[in-house]
Amino acid sequence: MTDAVLGFGYKLQWLAMRDRGADAVAAALNLSRCTPATWRDAVAAAYDDHGNWLLTPPLDRWTLAASTDVPAPEDDRFAAWLAALSRVLGEVQYFGTHRVVDYHGWGRARGGVVERAFAYLGERGEVLFDVGERTIEEHTLGVGAAYDEDEPWDDDDETSPWPDEETVLTLAGHWSIDPRKLESALVPGHPWIASTQSR
Repeated sequence: MTDAVLGFGYKLQWLAMRDRGADAVAAALNLSRCTPATWRDAVAAAYDDHGNWLLTPPLDRWTLAASTDVPAPEDDRFAAWLAALSRVLGEVQYFGTHRVVDYHGWGRARGGVVERAFAYLGERGEVLFDVGERTIEEHTLGVGAAYDEDEPWDDDDETSPWPDEETVLTLAGHWSIDPRKLESALVPGHPWIASTQSR
């Protein structure tokens, strides 16, 4: 089955894994068995706030897993979770954005090590997490730097380092796949829906 893909990413969190299929990703995330779905149904499931996940077929060697049920990078539990996933799945990237609270975050782990993670919550003007060195892509986009509290950034300054949802999606495209760009693309195969299992 091949149907037109729906893009996603706004007000959502997702993971990107290289060279891993949906079944391996679902098992690592402790999700229920994957059920084939249309893109419309799978994207709707990712946004439904009921522990459902969208898992994509391979997209240029990347599998994306999206849900509102992804832990956000607020403390060391996030780093431990991302590191543990990368021990099983290899490279794992995290992206999240929610414009209502002005939340924007990203992270990358390989082989059990979180190489980079950054998250900002504009509602509180707070950097939630800042691990590792800024990447070249972050430098290019002008984001990912925590400010010096003695010299805070002016939020109205056009050069402010605070990310927005467009920044997160663009960074995803630099690191792996920008899910906005999937809109109306023809992708072989179909997505799956899986659900969080009780632990």
